[in-house]
Amino acid sequence: MDARCARRAAVTGWPTILLSSLAEPLMPKLDVVADLSSALQDAQTVVIVGRRADLVDGWPLTGLSAAVRDAAARLAADAKPAMGTSATTLLPLTDGGPRSLVLVALHDKISRHLSEVRALELHLALRSVARPDGGKVAMVVALREAGHALGAYAGISRAYPHYTRKTSQKPLLHPVYVHFVTAQGPVQDGLQAIRDAGAAVRLAQRLVDMPTAELDTVAFEAETRKAIDGLPHISTTSIIGDELLTKGLRGLHAVGRTAMAAPRLVICDYNPPTAVGDPIALIGKGLVYDTGGLFLKIVESRMLTMKCDMGGAAAVLGAFVTLVKSGIQRRIVMAIAMAENAIGPDAYRPDDIIEMHSGKTMEVNNTDAEGRICVADAASYIARTYRPKVVIDAATLTGAQLFATGKYHAAIVASDGELEATALAAGLASGDHCMPVLFSPELHTSEYKSTVADMRNSVADRTNAASSASGLWIYLHIDDLDLRWCHIDLAGPAYFDNRATGYGVALIDHMVRALQA
Repeated sequence: MDARCARRAAVTGWPTILLSSLAEPLMPKLDVVADLSSALQDAQTVVIVGRRADLVDGWPLTGLSAAVRDAAARLAADAKPAMGTSATTLLPLTDGGPRSLVLVALHDKISRHLSEVRALELHLALRSVARPDGGKVAMVVALREAGHALGAYAGISRAYPHYTRKTSQKPLLHPVYVHFVTAQGPVQDGLQAIRDAGAAVRLAQRLVDMPTAELDTVAFEAETRKAIDGLPHISTTSIIGDELLTKGLRGLHAVGRTAMAAPRLVICDYNPPTAVGDPIALIGKGLVYDTGGLFLKIVESRMLTMKCDMGGAAAVLGAFVTLVKSGIQRRIVMAIAMAENAIGPDAYRPDDIIEMHSGKTMEVNNTDAEGRICVADAASYIARTYRPKVVIDAATLTGAQLFATGKYHAAIVASDGELEATALAAGLASGDHCMPVLFSPELHTSEYKSTVADMRNSVADRTNAASSASGLWIYLHIDDLDLRWCHIDLAGPAYFDNRATGYGVALIDHMVRALQA
């Protein structure tokens, strides 16, 4: 606990007992299986998912009972694919057989900016059907390629979020078993990696869905350590409270210093003895809550849902866990900048001038543009300490991202075209959609001109590619280093319809694997 927090604790009695001390809610077990018969045994509901043409052709129905095949064929013939739709029918009662069938017909063809993995389609369709409160669920998912299974499972996992505090909702104890099949037969290889990806997505969802009363910076650090507990070759370091000042992390400290729980930089260094290549750094924005600071979010309830402002950190953590579990032979340094942008007597102010870790001075002209301050400090510290050749940061950085690329595609800002192409390909391969936006320091650096400091922290003109310019601000604190940089602004896809999605886990996982290849 830093000095400021120690003073408040003496007065308020903080820390208090939080809801996180309660037992974790019991949510459905989700698993992937190679054996269809084991999935079907005692299943009360069968869910069949695939492109409409494949379902009509019938090959995904192999191995199902005659009653299920006949009912599925009828539903498929009448299906009209649309995002988020499905059809349900009751089946004839048979001893030990399923009682209901749900058919999800996916589009046969999609546009070039959507992934053939269909993770988004699966998420939107399944989130309102096949709840396992009526018994065990067996799900058959037809794929065109076996390699699509990991991303598809990530999409399915999003439909079964792991967090709730509803006292009226019965625990969903019945399992959901997913069986992937192609025209060549069941998917049998890589099942553990698929499981790990799904579990990491649900971990990220749960963390983002947790309110700050349960997930302040102290609890977030504890969750991070719990997620990596028992994994090999990881050393973890935390820089907390006023210690941030001694390390030059004055921006991160300023943003979080007035909150009840101290700001911190949590660093997890995975360094297997047989690692090859230069380190890769993963940086996550971990704002456990964002009030806007003294630029208080008071217009149109803009503060609501700001618990989700650590969606980038959750994505980075989930990807880090999957990569380490896979045994990847590359040093990966993950850093999460954790803070709460609160208001109080120690809050940082507009007009303050702060020297960032990079050595550049910043005039604060918007306390609600705090995420870039935290991420830039973290990126500079990690880049100068561990000397990675690639830095990937993920952040719910701007509302402008939604105007640029929408609710379902993250915005990518990359310092070179090859890394941008890697991100775009990873998005299509994983089902975590993304789109590149401008990288143009020549045009956008002037947005941060200050008369009294090296820069301001928010753009002068919000109509001048604000999503691109905001990402660029992070790069301006590491642009003197020999490295490649990619920024993922996932403000839209990380959280919509009042639920976290776990977006970014699969994208970052695929990006790092592509860089390793």
